[in-house]
Amino acid sequence: MVIASSSLLLLMSLAFWHTCAGGQDHCAAAAVNLSSIEAAVRDRAFQLFRRTSEIVDVPVLAGAGVEASATRVRSNALWADGVNATAAGFAVPPRVVPAPFARRVAIVFVRFLGNSSFSSSLFAAPAGYKLAAPVVGLLAYDASGPNGELALRALGAPVRIEFRDLSPAKGFNATTARCLTFAAGGGKAVATHAVEPGPSCVVSGTGHYGVAVHVETPPPPPPPVKERWWVWKVGVSAGGVAAASFLAISVAGAVRWSRRRRREEMERRAMSGEELGRMAVRGSRIPSAKMVRTRPEVEDGSPPPWRKS
Repeated sequence: MVIASSSLLLLMSLAFWHTCAGGQDHCAAAAVNLSSIEAAVRDRAFQLFRRTSEIVDVPVLAGAGVEASATRVRSNALWADGVNATAAGFAVPPRVVPAPFARRVAIVFVRFLGNSSFSSSLFAAPAGYKLAAPVVGLLAYDASGPNGELALRALGAPVRIEFRDLSPAKGFNATTARCLTFAAGGGKAVATHAVEPGPSCVVSGTGHYGVAVHVETPPPPPPPVKERWWVWKVGVSAGGVAAASFLAISVAGAVRWSRRRRREEMERRAMSGEELGRMAVRGSRIPSAKMVRTRPEVEDGSPPPWRKS
């Protein structure tokens, strides 16, 4: 009965999410409950388990954007041999213990596909980065009792998660990429570390993980041509007014300076004229020219007497 109710809850959540996905991200984030989806995947996986250490594909809902694989192992086998499920996308090394302890452990691996809006609506990359691959969830449950959630503690080599969708042939650059660890229940990334060859991410245990690549911030767009033309128009008008004012002031100053120079020249010439001589006439001294510059001439044209020969 628990399995049926969880599956029904998953179907209702996904159906409601598809109804809101047409541009209302806040509706999608509110409708889709990450824990309820993973609980439905867990219950479906328990229904499909047949043999220990067998890896099964967990069908969820066609077109829902979720893929899942699961396996069930004994805790002593998990400690001694680990779980090699690289075909499914993860590998658990030896020397891993469940916490709290359980005799049998169910490990569920969920992928939130990038072609749906799960990764973008439930998980957010840090500023300056974008998700480059579907976010995955590595989960563990008690398979010997109440199906409670467990944590995996690696006391030796770390757990490794493979991201098969990333490859240098598709333009993936590991030097600009970062492995992300998301908060419980989805949300923003709380830790980042370098991407390992594969490409893969080494993680401490259960949780939600992803890979993000750095994106360049686009430069601000140039101002519209109309606004730039308005700026140029104002600048040219102001420059024209300033130039005209300067020219008028310069012409007025030149005219005043020219008039003053002519006046000073006239005064200088007047002050530096030839001085007249002095002569005594009946006890008085009056100005007298030192020489006659123009000889008197008779008006009838006859030469003066002193010029007759």
